[in-house]
Amino acid sequence: MKNYIILAICLGIGQLSYSQLNNSLLFNANPDSLISTKKKFGYMVDNLNYMRNTEYRSNIEQGATWAGTQLWPSAFYRYNKALSFRAGLFIQKDFGSNDFRKLIPTYTLTYSKKNIKINFGTLDGSLDHKLIEPLYATENFIDKRIENGLQVKAKFKRLTFDHWVDWEKMIYRTSTSQERFTVGFSGNIKCIDKTNFKLKIPIQVIGRHEGGEIYAQPHLPLKTQFNFAYGVHITQKMPNSFIDKIDFQGFVVFYEDLISAKADSFIDGNGQYLTLSLHHKYLGLMFNYWDAHQFISPLGEPYYLSKSREYPGDYRQYRKMFMARLLYERRIWNHASFVGRLNIIYDVSEKQMNNVAEVYFKFNIGNK
Repeated sequence: MKNYIILAICLGIGQLSYSQLNNSLLFNANPDSLISTKKKFGYMVDNLNYMRNTEYRSNIEQGATWAGTQLWPSAFYRYNKALSFRAGLFIQKDFGSNDFRKLIPTYTLTYSKKNIKINFGTLDGSLDHKLIEPLYATENFIDKRIENGLQVKAKFKRLTFDHWVDWEKMIYRTSTSQERFTVGFSGNIKCIDKTNFKLKIPIQVIGRHEGGEIYAQPHLPLKTQFNFAYGVHITQKMPNSFIDKIDFQGFVVFYEDLISAKADSFIDGNGQYLTLSLHHKYLGLMFNYWDAHQFISPLGEPYYLSKSREYPGDYRQYRKMFMARLLYERRIWNHASFVGRLNIIYDVSEKQMNNVAEVYFKFNIGNK
């Protein structure tokens, strides 16, 4: 009864917003294997095959299709119990093109001890940060998955967090563009952690800066934009029922422009999003409600924003949408998983129906 009272209180909080999809089946290959392995040498292979189609009828964002594959083989050397080095090559190929889209060498120096893991170089990034969609778009997993910089991850009894700096663009004295980097924090405080009932308080922050001092004149205006999110995540498992899991998540989401010369018309904004998802084995049904005012996110899902990516200078101060998603998420074998999603969106602001269909096949192997 105590658990249901807590659930009722959380559902009644009026200012709660956004949920995140469960992307655990799409995470990097064995990101924590460098902590547990006893081998001196080992390998990892990460393969993602994707097809994502968005049908948007809006001036804020137009539809697009991504179809292709990513292959990320790497090898690691373990110097001692705490220190490891990993090197590999990230390869991306789009279907319908004879050229490689990306060929990126990757390097990671990892120090791990007890509950702390520190990465210097290529990060456990992208969807592994577990950011919600208004802060981090799913398409980033396809377009810019590789992140490089410094990362600290921790896992304690009541607290887990991921804190990182992703240095996206380096500048030199002869450069003609700005430097760009992103800082982020994604953490969870566990309030209740029982077998069939869990309650967590997630806290997320992401900031992006574009500027620099040494690049060639003329200097462009600085940009420093932050997003903040906090909320509640409640999971109730019911092993003997047809609906074996109910998941509720809610967040309040904020946008702040820290530069007096506003980079994107709005100096601040906010969003609210409620999600209720029902699960039966591999199937899921998710309902969402998104309500935002002057919300902008440099890395967030473009369709949720108040700023148009297609038509610079076109804004919608208020965004309000209802969504229904059909999910099929299954680990097929020990190293392979399949994810299929269909999202139907009704845009109240523009009185339009939109949809997103996406399919992923992920193959991870690692020599632990």
